[in-house]
Amino acid sequence: MMLMLTAAVLLLQAPSLDSASPKERESAIQQMAVLGNRAAIPKIAAALKKESKSDLRAEMVAGLGRIHDREAIPVLADTLRTDLDKDVRSQAIDSLLRLYIPIDDTGPIRTIFNKVKSTLIQPNAPVVGPEIQVDNSAKEALAAAMQKDFSDEVRTEAARALGSLKATDQIPVLVMALEDPQNREHRNVRVEIAQTLGRMRDPAAGPAVERALRDSDKQVVLEAVLAVGLVGYTPARAALEEMLRTGSSSALRARALEALALLHDPGSIPLFESLLGDKDDYYRELSAEGLARLKYQGARDWKQRFDQEQKPNVRNALAYGMAATGNLDYVNNLANALDSRQSGQAEVYLFELGKFDGELNELHRYLRSMNPKIRAGMARIVGNIGDPSSVEQIRPLTNDANTDVVREAVAALRKLSR
Repeated sequence: MMLMLTAAVLLLQAPSLDSASPKERESAIQQMAVLGNRAAIPKIAAALKKESKSDLRAEMVAGLGRIHDREAIPVLADTLRTDLDKDVRSQAIDSLLRLYIPIDDTGPIRTIFNKVKSTLIQPNAPVVGPEIQVDNSAKEALAAAMQKDFSDEVRTEAARALGSLKATDQIPVLVMALEDPQNREHRNVRVEIAQTLGRMRDPAAGPAVERALRDSDKQVVLEAVLAVGLVGYTPARAALEEMLRTGSSSALRARALEALALLHDPGSIPLFESLLGDKDDYYRELSAEGLARLKYQGARDWKQRFDQEQKPNVRNALAYGMAATGNLDYVNNLANALDSRQSGQAEVYLFELGKFDGELNELHRYLRSMNPKIRAGMARIVGNIGDPSSVEQIRPLTNDANTDVVREAVAALRKLSR
């Protein structure tokens, strides 16, 4: 009898979303917003409509993301459309993304009001896996926010989120917003849209980003130049080469060459050949990189050029070219570069060798490297390649003595096992 009374008292004392105390309402959110607690969604949704404090509304919205159930999409979409506080609307974008992009989320709920910067709505945000099906209602809510929100910050985040979700069916809406004369004053939004079109890597965006090469805004042009390369729109090659020759700034000329290196257009081979000996090491790097992606057979004879080159970024690009044309000894140079200042560059090349050039088994060798930075970097690359055949190669690293290696191995297995 005493135990039953005690339990009843504790139940009565449990924090409630209907409490007059903001601290108790916050405690209730923390208790209810746990992974898989679908039953809490309608309760939080009802409380969200009545909550006057914007920081607690943001916490409720963040809690819906943590529950990680798509039943919350209508609530999040409605919040994104109607909440008066832009930070709450930003939090809704973050929570929509969490439904599709796995991210470690432990400890107390933290929101934008806690000055926490979410990696999901910041530049260089992670991208949804290719096997994930994103609900139309989520994409449509983000597209509406990108077009109509009163805050340029929210509009920018919504555009970025569409890129993270690879919402290629929204390309016509993004293009319309980019080209709408009424959006000229919303510079940051247009810049983000141009960048998003590139991140999607869909050729359907090609004609639009080619038109944006002639935009009046220099920053939009810079993003459009790179987007042309990312989407592989080869009809714009001549325009990019003209920009390289006559561009008004060194940044624009370098960006044009970067796009050409991404374009996979054999028509640029003479240009790349002419720049292999350029005094600018970035030009040498990009020309070697562009030739490597074209499986340029002349790269087989780059050994002397590689041995004489002093700049590590150029050496990596030359190594990539030789590896891409069959000299796999140079994969070792790229693997070692994972423990260097050029690790990001090396990751791109190793990813492409494993993903597109059939050298995944060669990469597996370096999961057993004596250097933990190489093991960790290669685990990340192999996870991003996403071939399930790598699972058994990665699994032993979950018991690695190095915590960074373990973290990357666990993240890779999560991607490989979806």
